[in-house]
Amino acid sequence: MIKVIKNISNVYDSTVTRIFLLILFCAMGAGKSALAQDLPDLGDPFRDDFSLFQERVIGDSIMGNIRSSPAYVSDPEIADYLNHLGYQLVANSDSPATEFYFFVLINQTLNAFALPGGYVGVHSGLILESDNESMLAGVLAHEVAHVTQRHIARIIAGQGRARIGSLAAMAAAILAARSGGDVAQAAVMTSVALPMQSRLNFTREHEREADRIGLRILKQSEFDPHQVPLFFKHLQRQSRLYESGVPEYLRTHPINSERIADIEARLAKVSLVQVEDSIALLFVKARLRIYQDGSLSAIEIFKEQLNSQDKKVRVAGMYGLIYSLIVGNELNALTLDEARATVDAALSFEPGHPMLLSLEADFERLLGDLDRAGVLYAEALEHYPSRKSLVYGYAELLLSSERFKDLEKLMSDLVWSAEVRDPKYYEYRAKAHAGLKQKMAMHLDYSEVLAMTGNLVGAINELLAAQKATDGDFFLRTSVDSRLRELEEIQRTLAQ
Repeated sequence: MIKVIKNISNVYDSTVTRIFLLILFCAMGAGKSALAQDLPDLGDPFRDDFSLFQERVIGDSIMGNIRSSPAYVSDPEIADYLNHLGYQLVANSDSPATEFYFFVLINQTLNAFALPGGYVGVHSGLILESDNESMLAGVLAHEVAHVTQRHIARIIAGQGRARIGSLAAMAAAILAARSGGDVAQAAVMTSVALPMQSRLNFTREHEREADRIGLRILKQSEFDPHQVPLFFKHLQRQSRLYESGVPEYLRTHPINSERIADIEARLAKVSLVQVEDSIALLFVKARLRIYQDGSLSAIEIFKEQLNSQDKKVRVAGMYGLIYSLIVGNELNALTLDEARATVDAALSFEPGHPMLLSLEADFERLLGDLDRAGVLYAEALEHYPSRKSLVYGYAELLLSSERFKDLEKLMSDLVWSAEVRDPKYYEYRAKAHAGLKQKMAMHLDYSEVLAMTGNLVGAINELLAAQKATDGDFFLRTSVDSRLRELEEIQRTLAQ
């Protein structure tokens, strides 16, 4: 299985420089009149008012590369769970209207980090090591505070009149420092970034501010803030298990006894809160354990959970066992009757849970009973119409059944209604267009998939192919031409 994002380091020099040039382009107005002007050379000072929009541009650009990494977890159930948990916290932050995106990387180290623009990454190892939901929420609340207080923006803007090239290296090294591992070593070894390393880590003031605000967010979100110092103490106890002696989270968020004592002092008058963990956390842990350790290794853990006295742990064992059989293509490890009985038993304990409904439908689809699976997907989608796991599964069923018109309608409705653009929606719609022999529309959708995953050249090539197609109407051709001009303008700007 994947251990760390190694391919990101190979694109730092070119990608991050392009990020800052794109910021300049956006700051100039992003219109034709702006493009007609000469861009300032790299010696010009960077703007002091580092805006929220510029933060988003940086974050979007970095995330384009992260999404193309094999370590990035695109699993819809994990993404839905983490973003639901994250937005519970954001709703009680100082900036409840700020757009966030929480994501997971398959990495056994214990780490979490914030990027410019509201992106918060969490390593799979940290989620698996979290004893409870309040502990995980405490980590996310701390990262949310870093974003809402704009700590990374302050680091970048604090460089004052630094050259753009230096600021580009700074952005790369900040990402490296926040994500840890091999990525950090690759970034700080560059000649420009090396002398900046001492200025990358959050200051003590930043960390204390994130501690204070994170605890408040956690309390207002009705989680147990007392789990925060317990988490840090847990990390310190785990230090001996690491070759380096220090878990990644303690490297990027240095903590000492004084800081733990300060947190405990803030909580002295705060009552303990009994928070019942959602079973969704156990389901997510099951999926992550499969991705991180492999299905065969995970199966043994799930079999042990089946004997637990805790009902939720038993149901999680059932869930994990069936999902590991699906992922590992090991459905023959159980008889069909045994597998169905396991799914039914889980549903009897947690009736109507969307993750179990999705698992049941996926199970029938992968066994080849498309009629039964179609009924299950349709019934579940009536209750959870925007549940991505159900949408993706039903899309796969429609695709395999060559129901291309139904697939195109489903994805078009989602593309227009979704609050956050999803490359999978465009990918499925592109496949529907391909099945319907609609070449222009197919290439247009594939261009969006590539643009959202950081492949600007590939996106432009898809649009050029769309222009050569002859099956589109006036409105579709206009959309292709307009989008091509937008991407080519950005490409020309980035190339300077």
